[in-house]
Amino acid sequence: MYSTLTVNEPILKDNFLVQLAIFNQAQAVDINNKKAELLLYLRTQLHNTKIDLELVIDKDAETKGVYTIKDKYEKLVEKNPAVDLFRKKFDLHF
Repeated sequence: MYSTLTVNEPILKDNFLVQLAIFNQAQAVDINNKKAELLLYLRTQLHNTKIDLELVIDKDAETKGVYTIKDKYEKLVEKNPAVDLFRKKFDLHF
């Protein structure tokens, strides 16, 4: 659930509607199972009982996901280039 909530930035729409782009129906089921708990937390922390959550399955968002080991490594190097130096220093390969 963490990755589902953090991969795409939520968009605040009119009337305190928070729109979240997700990859597929499986993520929708996961979020909907925790939706009441999530909304309770947001409404309490933000002192706003009008907040609501809308899930939008976005096929373009799917390309933002990281799937293979190589993709994960490249994403990690993007965040911290020292990882690549470490790999080279110890002659590591995937």
